[in-house]
Amino acid sequence: MNLWRVPLAAAAAAVLAAGLAAPASAATRGDFKRVSLPFFWPSNTLRDVDAASPDSVWITGSQGEITLPGPIPGTGTSIPGNPVVRRWQNGDWVDYDLLGLPGHGGISDVDAVGPEDVWINGSDYDAKKPYVAHFGGSAFNQVTLPPGTTATTLQADASGVWLSTLTDLYRWTGDVWTDRWTRITAFPDITLDTSYVRADDDMWRLGRSTGTDRSLVAQHWDGQSWKNAPVDADGLGTGFGFADMVALSPTDAWAVGTDNGASPATPVLMHWDGTAWTKSAVPAGLNALTRIIKGVDGDLWALGHSLDEPAKPGLLHYSGGTWSLVPTTAVPYRSNIYATALAVVPGTGALWTLGTVNIGGPVLLADG
Repeated sequence: MNLWRVPLAAAAAAVLAAGLAAPASAATRGDFKRVSLPFFWPSNTLRDVDAASPDSVWITGSQGEITLPGPIPGTGTSIPGNPVVRRWQNGDWVDYDLLGLPGHGGISDVDAVGPEDVWINGSDYDAKKPYVAHFGGSAFNQVTLPPGTTATTLQADASGVWLSTLTDLYRWTGDVWTDRWTRITAFPDITLDTSYVRADDDMWRLGRSTGTDRSLVAQHWDGQSWKNAPVDADGLGTGFGFADMVALSPTDAWAVGTDNGASPATPVLMHWDGTAWTKSAVPAGLNALTRIIKGVDGDLWALGHSLDEPAKPGLLHYSGGTWSLVPTTAVPYRSNIYATALAVVPGTGALWTLGTVNIGGPVLLADG
C-alpha cells in the first residue's frame, strides 16, 4: 500500500449523503460478490485489504469504538476499540496475536509481500504511539521504530520495506527482533497527500505547498536530492487532493484524486511522462477516485465512486494506453457504496475491495 495516504472519511460521508474461484482474464473483472466478514464488535471499521495469494488475503481495521459522553450533549471522547487483523485462508477467517499491542488501537495498513511475509501499521492508543509489526507465520511481532517517532506510514513490497515519519524516510534492513531502520533522506516541506516508492532512486511525494498560495506540488527523489516536478493544475482548486499514486518507471507514474470543489465532485487522473504531471481524461460515470494499484500483467486498476450507479463500486482499468470503465455488480440490498481499498490477487488477477455503504458497517467484495 502507499505511504502517506489521506483519510477519506470526510469525502466518503459527502458522497454517501448525495471459497472464490480464479477468473480467466481481466475482461471478467468486476463481477463482485459479497464476502462474509467475521464477527466484529459494533462501531467497527475496515481500512485496508491486501493479497499475497488466493489463500492469503488480509484485512485490517478496528472494532468496538467507545464514546465517553461529555458535559454538553454532542460532545465526548472517542476511544478506539480493539485492532482488527484477519487473514482469509481455507475459506475462513484466521485471527493472529498482535504482540506488543495489548490494548486499544487500530491497524490502518496491511502490506502482504508474501503469504508469510506481511507488514502492518497502525496506532497504540494507550501508549500514544505508532505500532508497526511483521508477521512471522504464527503471530505479528512488533518492530522497534526509530527514536522519537510519533507518526508513521508504511510501504512494503518487492522494492523493500519503507517507513516514513513526519520528517524522514527509512528503509528496513534488519529482522523482526532488531532495530535496523536505515535513514534514507529528510523530507522537504510540503503538506502531503500521498507518495510512492518504486526504487532507491525513484520516489514521489504529492501534495500542496505550505505557502499562502497552497499550490499543488510534486517532489521526486532521484537518489541524490529532492526536486520539484512541474504540475499542470489548470482547473484544479483547493477542493482537489491527491488520494493515491503508483510509479511504473522514472518517466511513467499515475495519481488519482477528487476535486470536491466542483458540483458534482469530479474524479481526477494525472500522469507523469518524465516532463510534467498533466491531467488525463477520466471515463464518464464517476465522481470520485480513491485508489490506484498495479495489476498482474503491467496493467493498472483505479477505484472510485459511481455517480450514475452508486450501489456499484466505481472501477477503471488501464491497458494498452487506454483507461476504460469496468462494469461492476451492485452491493446487494444497499443503494450506495464508497469504496476506498483495492487489492489484486497475485497469479489470478482477482480483485478484492472494501468500502462503506449507506446502511450498516463496512463491506468486503471479491470478483474471483
